[in-house]
Amino acid sequence: MRKRTVIIIALILAVAVYAILSFTKKPDVKYTTAEVVRGEILQTVSATGAVEAETKLDLRFINSGRIKEINVKVGDSVQEDEVLAKLDTVQLESQLNRSKAGLSAAQANLNKLLEGATIEDIRVSETAVINAQIALSNAEQSLADTRASAVKDVANAEASVNSAQTSLDSANQSLANTQISNENNLNQDYDDAWNTINSSLLTASNSLDTNGTVLDNEDAQDTLSVLNIQYLNNSSQSKIIAGNSYSSAKDYMNSIKPSPSDDNIDDALTQLKLVLEDVRTTLSDTSDVLGATITSSNLSQTELDALKLSISTARANTNTAISNLTAAEQNISTQKVTNRTSLDSAQATVNSAESALNLSQESLAATQALINSKINTAENSVKSAEGALKQAQDQLALKTAKPSYSEISLYTAQVQEARASVSLIESQISDSILTAPQSGIITEINGEVGETITSAVNFISIIASENFEIKANISEVDIAKVKIDDEVEITFDALGPDKKFTGSIIEIDPAQTEISGVIYYKTTTIFTGNSVIIKPGMTANLDIITAQKDNAIIIPFQALKEKNEQKYVQVLENKVLRDVFVEVGLRGDINIEVLNGLVGGEDVVTFIEE
Repeated sequence: MRKRTVIIIALILAVAVYAILSFTKKPDVKYTTAEVVRGEILQTVSATGAVEAETKLDLRFINSGRIKEINVKVGDSVQEDEVLAKLDTVQLESQLNRSKAGLSAAQANLNKLLEGATIEDIRVSETAVINAQIALSNAEQSLADTRASAVKDVANAEASVNSAQTSLDSANQSLANTQISNENNLNQDYDDAWNTINSSLLTASNSLDTNGTVLDNEDAQDTLSVLNIQYLNNSSQSKIIAGNSYSSAKDYMNSIKPSPSDDNIDDALTQLKLVLEDVRTTLSDTSDVLGATITSSNLSQTELDALKLSISTARANTNTAISNLTAAEQNISTQKVTNRTSLDSAQATVNSAESALNLSQESLAATQALINSKINTAENSVKSAEGALKQAQDQLALKTAKPSYSEISLYTAQVQEARASVSLIESQISDSILTAPQSGIITEINGEVGETITSAVNFISIIASENFEIKANISEVDIAKVKIDDEVEITFDALGPDKKFTGSIIEIDPAQTEISGVIYYKTTTIFTGNSVIIKPGMTANLDIITAQKDNAIIIPFQALKEKNEQKYVQVLENKVLRDVFVEVGLRGDINIEVLNGLVGGEDVVTFIEE
C-alpha cells in the first residue's frame, strides 16, 4: 500500500513539473550561422575605363584637295615610307604645264631682247605711236563734251534724303515700343520662375525629410540593407551630399529673397536643379537600400512596403520639381530669344533706315560733286592719253636703240620667277602623296576616294605600338587603397566576362577631378596581355586587387557586432549563444579577417529570427 502511494505521488509531481515547464518554455528562435574558416581574403576596388593607344600618330595632307587613291584600310600593318594615299593632281599638273610654258616664253623674251628688235617690232611701235595720238585727240573731245553736259539735277537726291529721315523716325519709335514689351514679358517669366524655385525648394525639403525618416526607421534598423551593406554606405554618403546641397541653396534663397534680381533667379534655377539631382540620387540610393532590406520581427512586409511607397512618392515629386525648373529655364530662355529676335528685327529696321538715310545723303553729296568728278575724270583721261603717247614714243625710241642693262635684268628676273613657279608646283605635287612616317597599324581613315579633304583634317591615324593603356576614375573613398604596381584583373564589354586579362597600375594622378559633385582621381593601368584582339576605345572593367591574405581566419561582415566600442561575434554552441570579443584585420569585399578571438571551426551567428 505504501509503494502504491509513492508511485501516485511521483506521477503527480511529474505532471506538475511538465505543466510548469510547458508554461515557462521560451519561444523558438532561428539562427542563421556561418562557419569560421581559413582561406583567402581579397580587398578590391572596381572601376570602368577606356582603352587608349600608348602612341598614336595623326597624319594629314599638307595641301587640300580631292582624294585620288587610298592604298590601305583600317587594321592594315604598314611600313615606314609606304605610300598610304594620294590626292588628285590633275589641276596641279595642268598648272605645271602652264608654268613650264611661261618659263619657255620668258626665256624666249630674254633671248629676243638680247638679239635686238626686228623690223616688224619697230613697225608695231610706230603704229602704237599713231594710235596713241588718236586716243589723245578723242580724250580731248570727251573732256569738252563732259564740261558741256556735266550738270545734273540735285532735287531728286534731296527728296530721297527727306523720305529716309521720315522712315528713320518711325523705326526708332517702333524700337522703343518693342523694348518696353520685351521687358514686361521677361519680367513675368522671371516672376513665374521665382514661384517655381520656392516650390522646388519645399519639394527638396520634403523629400529629404522623407528620406531621413525612412533611413532612421527604428523597426528597420536590424535588417536595413542587410542583403547589400554597400547600398547603405552609398545612401549615407549621398544623404550628406544632398543635405549640404540643400542647406547651401536654402541659405542662398534667404539671402536674395528680399529683392531677387534676374541673375539671382538664373543662379537659383541652376542651383535648385543641382540640389534636386542630389536629392534624386540619395532617394535612388535609399530605394536600393530598401530593395536590399528584409522583413524581421520588428519590420513587417506592410511596413517595408509603406517605406518603399514613401520613397517612390518622394522620387516622383522630385522628378516633377526638376521638370518644372527645366520648364522655367526654358521659358526664360525662349523669351530671351524672342526678345532678342524682335529687338534685333526692330534694330535692323532702324539700322536699315539709318543706312538708307546715309546712302541718300551720300548720293546727294555725290550728285553735287558729280560735275567736278566727271570733269576731273575727263581731264585725267587727257593726261593719261598724253602719257600713253609719250610711252609709245619712248617705246619706239627704245626698240630702235640697243637693250639696256636694266632691261636685261628685268627679263632675267622674269625667267627666274617662272622657274620658281615651276619648282613650287612640282613641290605641291610631291606634297599630294601621304606616306607612313614609321611602321604601325592603321586605326582610322577619315575620307573616301573622290571626297575633298582639307589640310586641317587628320586623314589617317596610325598606332605605332602594341602596348595599350586604360584610363579610369577612382572615387576619393577608394583611392587611398590603390597604389602603384597593384595587380588588376580586366574584362572587356566587347569580349564578355569570361575572357579575363591582367594588368597593373602604373600612374595615379595627384590632382582631383570633380564629377557631379563627387571627387575622383584618374589612374592609368598598363595592359600586359596579348593585345591582338584589343582595340582602342573598348570599355574595360577593372578589379584592382588592393590587399590580399592567404590562410586567414575569416567571417562574414554580418557576423561582426560592436558594443562599448569593442567588436565581438556571437558563437552558437549547443544552441547556446556566447559573446566572443575579437580583433579584426583586413576588410575584404565580402568578409573580414579575425586576428584574435577565433581559431576556426566555430559557428558565428549572422542573423536571428524569432
